[in-house]
Amino acid sequence: MLPVYRINWLKARARRDRWREEVSWVRHEMLWTTLWFQYQKEIWETRALQSTEPGKEAYASKQVELWSDFTKKAGLMFQGKQMECI
Repeated sequence: MLPVYRINWLKARARRDRWREEVSWVRHEMLWTTLWFQYQKEIWETRALQSTEPGKEAYASKQVELWSDFTKKAGLMFQGKQMECI
């Protein structure tokens, strides 16, 4: 094999490997994003239950609703594209 072809083949293989790694990272980031939204929702649920003042409870409930919505939307957008839960 000529050196020119070998160099081009090696460059193409390296490019393919970088893309595979990038796809892996993006899939993991989708999972991490969904898990982060779920974690934030759980934190605000705890704060809503522990709240003694009506204003704070209302704010915490609104945050629970917000993070729940983020979780649902991320789940729909990433469905079938993200890594499985570890």
